[in-house]
Amino acid sequence: MFFLDKNFAIQEVVLTIEYVKYPHTAQNISDALLVILDQWELREKVYIITTDNGANMKKAIKDMNEVSSNIKWQPCAAHTLQLVIGKGLNPIKLLVLRAKRLIDFFLRPKQSERLENIQKRSQNEVDVVRNIIYNLLYLLFNYLNYFYIFNNFYNN
Repeated sequence: MFFLDKNFAIQEVVLTIEYVKYPHTAQNISDALLVILDQWELREKVYIITTDNGANMKKAIKDMNEVSSNIKWQPCAAHTLQLVIGKGLNPIKLLVLRAKRLIDFFLRPKQSERLENIQKRSQNEVDVVRNIIYNLLYLLFNYLNYFYIFNNFYNN
């Protein structure tokens, strides 16, 4: 349970840990929550209950609202964001799966050793390529600077 104290600082308290009988229907969840709120005499002091976006949780709080009109449901922002990101990542699931398989392959001792040897042999080649790219970019930026000066000189 989270609440604001008299200085408006967020406080957190665990009131209880209870078993909710299976199946976790809205009815069973709302009954369990109402019993806990009544045990702690908090039913009229609770205004918002934040849960995940499960249909059973939403309905449980809605059902509680019919008994105690002050109780409203608030979706968890972190869970909502997780769902949005998860759906946004659906198109690349296959790519992620392939990347995981590739990583697993190279984590095997024999393949890891082979990869390390190849990396050692090709490090010199990588250094050469890196130096060539650096020098090309350096020249490109210098020429762009001259081009900018030349362009401003003749256009003004």
